[in-house]
Amino acid sequence: MRKLYFAVLLALMVIAAGCISPNKAPSPTSTTSTTSPNLPFTAEDMKRAIEGMQSYEYSMKIETYNGTKLAGQLATEGAVDIKEGLKSIVTVSNSTAKGFMYYRTYYYTTRKGYASLIDRNGTVTWEAACYGQGEGPNLTTSILDNLWQVLNFPSVEVEEEGDYYIIHANTTSGTIEGGTRDVRAYKTQVEVKLTKDLIPVAIRETVHYTRNGQRWVDVITVDVWNVNRAEVTPPEELVNYLEEQGVNLEELLAKC
Repeated sequence: MRKLYFAVLLALMVIAAGCISPNKAPSPTSTTSTTSPNLPFTAEDMKRAIEGMQSYEYSMKIETYNGTKLAGQLATEGAVDIKEGLKSIVTVSNSTAKGFMYYRTYYYTTRKGYASLIDRNGTVTWEAACYGQGEGPNLTTSILDNLWQVLNFPSVEVEEEGDYYIIHANTTSGTIEGGTRDVRAYKTQVEVKLTKDLIPVAIRETVHYTRNGQRWVDVITVDVWNVNRAEVTPPEELVNYLEEQGVNLEELLAKC
């Protein structure tokens, strides 16, 4: 059974990697489309292009519906610089599944150490640590790293729209990773907007699945910008909170 690794976060209480429009919109033009297997590029071409993204900024927003009722939301903004070993993430989520709950995380890592701040329904904790020998930060963003697998869907169509490719992909089987166990997805629809260099700038994914005998839908939207020219700085909330505790984040991580 196909495992949709790029489908993400059925549980909203997870530190994830929210939504700013891409910098450039396509110019109005006629469109052309091709279907599998006559696509203008391969999954391997797309994978290589994504692997060439040494830095980028991104946002992701997830809305989870139980039937037609909005049950939870998650929004994340992040920046990654793989070459320099830097990553900064801010995540805000809320859920009404068991009464209103919110969860906010602020995370920053260098190649040698990290610091994080978590606010869970008003209970605030923070931590910082240096990586041990042979350890280091996780600089991946799974929804991007595995995005090329969308071309392996049984139904794939690619449109050419101005300066972009638009991928439309659908599947009616598979599982998605949901916390400690996999959850069956019975329909997944994905739309990906790529530059002609195959760099993703926008993703929209709709996942239909069942959980505890009920039907759920996750609507996931991702935007990516400043590819290979991203600026990675610590979340302001993390810096300010640590300063209130008498801790300078830059000096703290410099000791690693």
